[in-house]
Amino acid sequence: MIELIHSPTNTIVDMQIPRWARIYYFAFTATVFALASFVGLFAFPLVELINDENGEVARKTLLEDGQGHILLLSLLPLVLAGSTLLVVPKHGLPDRSAKINLWISTFLIYVFVILFIFVDGILFIPTAILMTAAAVGSEVTRRERKIFAGSPTESKSSGGGGKRRRNKG
Repeated sequence: MIELIHSPTNTIVDMQIPRWARIYYFAFTATVFALASFVGLFAFPLVELINDENGEVARKTLLEDGQGHILLLSLLPLVLAGSTLLVVPKHGLPDRSAKINLWISTFLIYVFVILFIFVDGILFIPTAILMTAAAVGSEVTRRERKIFAGSPTESKSSGGGGKRRRNKG
């Protein structure tokens, strides 16, 4: 949500980021990078043709070169990253099926990057890294942060539950 705050001297834009779980942020960002990489395939000249007669170099995009089948295969990382957005909850921890979806999608994106590294796989490396962060983040639980301890055994500074010193007296 973007709000404009007007004052007599200037206008300040107050932008609030939605409150999502960190795993959903990783999956969402991975999908955005996959979409940007896929759109980049239409703009970046990835094919280079060299004329043997005069040595002239022509650069073309995959679509101009008629390699539409590679463009269709390049939808795979976008679909895999997008499928995680449907399974991973925006708020809270993912369940077992969401974790399985994250790990399988991450593995398949890495397979795509390795197989197509010389064509267009390198463009999807940020997606693979962010999907890895989401998959690992789904396995690692975060502890709740406590500001004040409820009892002396929960406190780290008072006399409860710490390492005992040997009495050398």
